[in-house]
Amino acid sequence: MTLKDLYLGVDVGGTFTDLVFFDGDGVLHSYKVPSTPDRPGMSTLQGIREIAGLHGLTASDLARLHHTHGSTIAINTLIERRGAATALITTDGYRDLYELGRLALPEPMRYDSRRATPLTPRRLVREVGGRLDAQGRELEPLDENSVVAALHELRDAGAQSFVVCLMHSYRNPAHERRVAELAAQHVPDLPCDLSCETWPQAREYERAILTTINAYVRPNVVGYLDRLVSGTRELGLAAEPRVIRSNGGMQRASTIRRNPVTSLLSGPAAGVSAAAAVARAAGMEGADLVTVDVGGTSVDVGIVRAGQPLLSAEEHISDFPVLTPCIAVSSVGAGGGSMIWLDELGALKVGPRSVGADPGPACYGRGTTPALTDAFLLAGWLADGQLLAGRIPLHLEGAGKAMASVAEGLGLSVEAAADAAIALAVAVMAAETSGVLAQRGVDAPEFTLVAYGGAGPLIGALLAEAVYIDRIILPQAPGVLSALGAVSADLEIDLIRPVYSRLSAIQGCDLQVIMQDMETEADACFCEESQELPITGREIIYAADMRYEGQGFDLSVALDARWLAQGDLAAVADAFHEAHRRTYGYAKEPNPIWLKEVRAHIVGTTPKPVGAEVAPGTGAKSFGTRRVRISGVTYEARLYRRSDLGAGDTFEGPAVIEQQDTTVLVPPGWVTRQTRSGVLVLERPGVATTAMGGMA
Repeated sequence: MTLKDLYLGVDVGGTFTDLVFFDGDGVLHSYKVPSTPDRPGMSTLQGIREIAGLHGLTASDLARLHHTHGSTIAINTLIERRGAATALITTDGYRDLYELGRLALPEPMRYDSRRATPLTPRRLVREVGGRLDAQGRELEPLDENSVVAALHELRDAGAQSFVVCLMHSYRNPAHERRVAELAAQHVPDLPCDLSCETWPQAREYERAILTTINAYVRPNVVGYLDRLVSGTRELGLAAEPRVIRSNGGMQRASTIRRNPVTSLLSGPAAGVSAAAAVARAAGMEGADLVTVDVGGTSVDVGIVRAGQPLLSAEEHISDFPVLTPCIAVSSVGAGGGSMIWLDELGALKVGPRSVGADPGPACYGRGTTPALTDAFLLAGWLADGQLLAGRIPLHLEGAGKAMASVAEGLGLSVEAAADAAIALAVAVMAAETSGVLAQRGVDAPEFTLVAYGGAGPLIGALLAEAVYIDRIILPQAPGVLSALGAVSADLEIDLIRPVYSRLSAIQGCDLQVIMQDMETEADACFCEESQELPITGREIIYAADMRYEGQGFDLSVALDARWLAQGDLAAVADAFHEAHRRTYGYAKEPNPIWLKEVRAHIVGTTPKPVGAEVAPGTGAKSFGTRRVRISGVTYEARLYRRSDLGAGDTFEGPAVIEQQDTTVLVPPGWVTRQTRSGVLVLERPGVATTAMGGMA
């Protein structure tokens, strides 16, 4: 690798596709192009063409361009229920696996609470004979005749793919693999996904759901990736695209094609990882952060503890449990494109429906439905004629006309209706953020808020006030931070080995065998994944899912690699007792311990593009003022251009900071300072400056 390597990061959102480009001198350039939901990937290719033209990139330049992509293709397919017709083959007696689930209502205190409708209807589920016990021993041989009959019946019923989830296949995959062989013989034109290969973990229901999601989203994800691969090659990009996984790392597009479920949170995960990196660049090493990404369609909330994004193996995405490790992100439909409307009772609503990229908010000049961006414009936070994303002029008149119908229904002026819509959106975001913080056991005032996305810097300070956070950091290019996270991602792989045994029944040599097996697989993965990708370092982080006997939940416990290499079962037990005591306030050391699975998280460090530092400032200089309304009060706010701010420049709100990819609102009572790394820090008076951790 040379110093002149070029880097491109892409995040395909519902409204805009964000691109960040680092040239050979380390200068960051950011761009936004309208997304093409009906033709995913086309917006990415259009953005690359524009970047190549603007920077005069030659064929040899494009041939050495490293490019990594995040997207919402998989999760949107799941949320919108527009995936493949997927059939399930399961063990005799388990046809109602999806309907029974865990027999728990999502919201037991609500009379209208309902479990999610299964992705696979019951008519596409078939049982087959054969049975393994919990140790993987065969009790009954697989009934191959019933398998063949089920395959033909399901194909004739309209199945487009098969999912196989048989009892205890995580311990012994023989029966599932035989079903796959029979499927290849009798229905070779239809794909067949095995739960033992997608993610071999105990819990039949969760494993079946994960494998079903994998098959359900595959056609849309594969279609997107195929267009992306062929399109980038036609443009002259030699390297295979890398895709962001839900764990925040990246892998080759060809790997994601096999297991698209690992990219469910691709875009949001990249943003949380980038937020952690921004804090480190600002001198907040090991900081605790709340990340808030306010895009065109939704708000994504994440948590960073001690500088690392919070990973979870028990997330629920679109009402379904997902076992694979992913960065914990919670979403609510209240982005800049969220519709402002009145329900049948005349109550004001914001979202969850969105106007999307086309026609977009009324201020784009193409639609007539008011959206949150229209409210921002009417409140003076955005300017009439301002170019959104550097390309879309905003029209105050269009926003006012669209908001008039809502205002009339509320008996308010257009301006007051806009203020009410903003206040409601902030309240919805605050409620979601507070819920995430409470779920994670987080004390909000001790955390720093990282606001990003196209609308995050506009709403960030008001949201921080609502959840009692007194410090905000804004990245250099907050509107495209998820794309920046993509270009900065490391290679990350997750492996799992089922154990499902009392710790006392395990031999020390068993742990050694598990470790050797995982290291062998890690070597093979690295050999495949690191092609065309320079790896500067490698680390394997081990953990185990454990519980006391009789407990209905597991606890993830970090394991020292030396304990596995030495077969030190006592050290593993001590680590579990201590983790249980730290988490729940007590430990029951005499009680037997069950070890469910051993996990390995492999990180291959990649070179990172290094941006240029901001030159020292000579004092923030305003280029004018504008009347803005904040919480119903009118202020004369000073206007600044972010490109004019230097390191150390400081000023107080009310103020508006304009930049190409977003706009920053600084309410009264907030003080803004720019760091050498180009990060803006907003604080409310009374917060000790030493709490900033020596920000550069």
